[in-house]
Amino acid sequence: MPSDTTPLLPQSQREQAPREDSHPITLRACHSPWINQKLLFAIRSILTSYLTSVAGVALKYKLGSEDDHSNWRIPFQFSTVSFVLQWIYHLITLAWTGVHTFQPDDEYHAESTPRSWHQNARGGVVSFFSPPRRVSNTQRHSFGLFYTISHVFAFLNALLYWIIHVPSGHGGFPFPEIPHHRHAPSNSTTGVFYDPHKGLFEEDGIKSFSILNVWSITAVIAFIEMVLLNSIRRPTPVIAHVFATVAAGGLYIAWAGIGKLATDHWGLFFLDPKLMGNSEAAAAAAGIAFVASAPVVFTYVYGLIAMRETIGATH
Repeated sequence: MPSDTTPLLPQSQREQAPREDSHPITLRACHSPWINQKLLFAIRSILTSYLTSVAGVALKYKLGSEDDHSNWRIPFQFSTVSFVLQWIYHLITLAWTGVHTFQPDDEYHAESTPRSWHQNARGGVVSFFSPPRRVSNTQRHSFGLFYTISHVFAFLNALLYWIIHVPSGHGGFPFPEIPHHRHAPSNSTTGVFYDPHKGLFEEDGIKSFSILNVWSITAVIAFIEMVLLNSIRRPTPVIAHVFATVAAGGLYIAWAGIGKLATDHWGLFFLDPKLMGNSEAAAAAAGIAFVASAPVVFTYVYGLIAMRETIGATH
């Protein structure tokens, strides 16, 4: 069983990692430069359980929100997409961290050891939930892109909410400090409605909890993950990740377009020409700005990883 001071991989297995890194990215996702393994697993358990509870409460809130559109609008909302990506990432890393921390490395990997059927079955389960020991370049790049995009979307979701949705009247509570035009609730594509005389913390408890968590706490969790809970290195090649974030933004626009065709609902209000002054040009410009904002947020993500690597190298 790996201890708090055990290297990520024995020297004999490091040769299987990519040349530019002595350890696979899947193992780096299971190790923190600051926190011992058992505490890391406990923290991941808490965060994953918390996100799971938030998923249930937020879904209840969105299903209960008044809206002229079908409830099938929910899977096409950007907040849903970003939350699900982050949730899946934490489910994966929780499983990997738990197996890697508490399961002896070689007990179920020695093919020559005779084992009973239940040992084989248990070994299969352990192997399924274990971080891949031999990571191909394709797997490394795929998980690296998933790690990057899931966190870029988490930060972008919070950024859009507080900078665009709330000031424009689509945030679910009034924001009187910045003059803005509120559209009629029946036209809202966010599914967020509010009493103009109530602040965020004066709203219903489920509503306040959902807003704070889906559009704020998720970004805090993303920050904690990138700075404290893993040792994944800065994404390379950088240009590939920049293009990947742009492509991810474009794919979301396409996904939102499918949602519009299926439910007559845009997952982001500024993609709807009706809510942009009946101007298709304004909606198109907003869509382009959304896609362009993804690589901007990526620079922040890259900076966080670089900061963690730099500080870790000095300790």
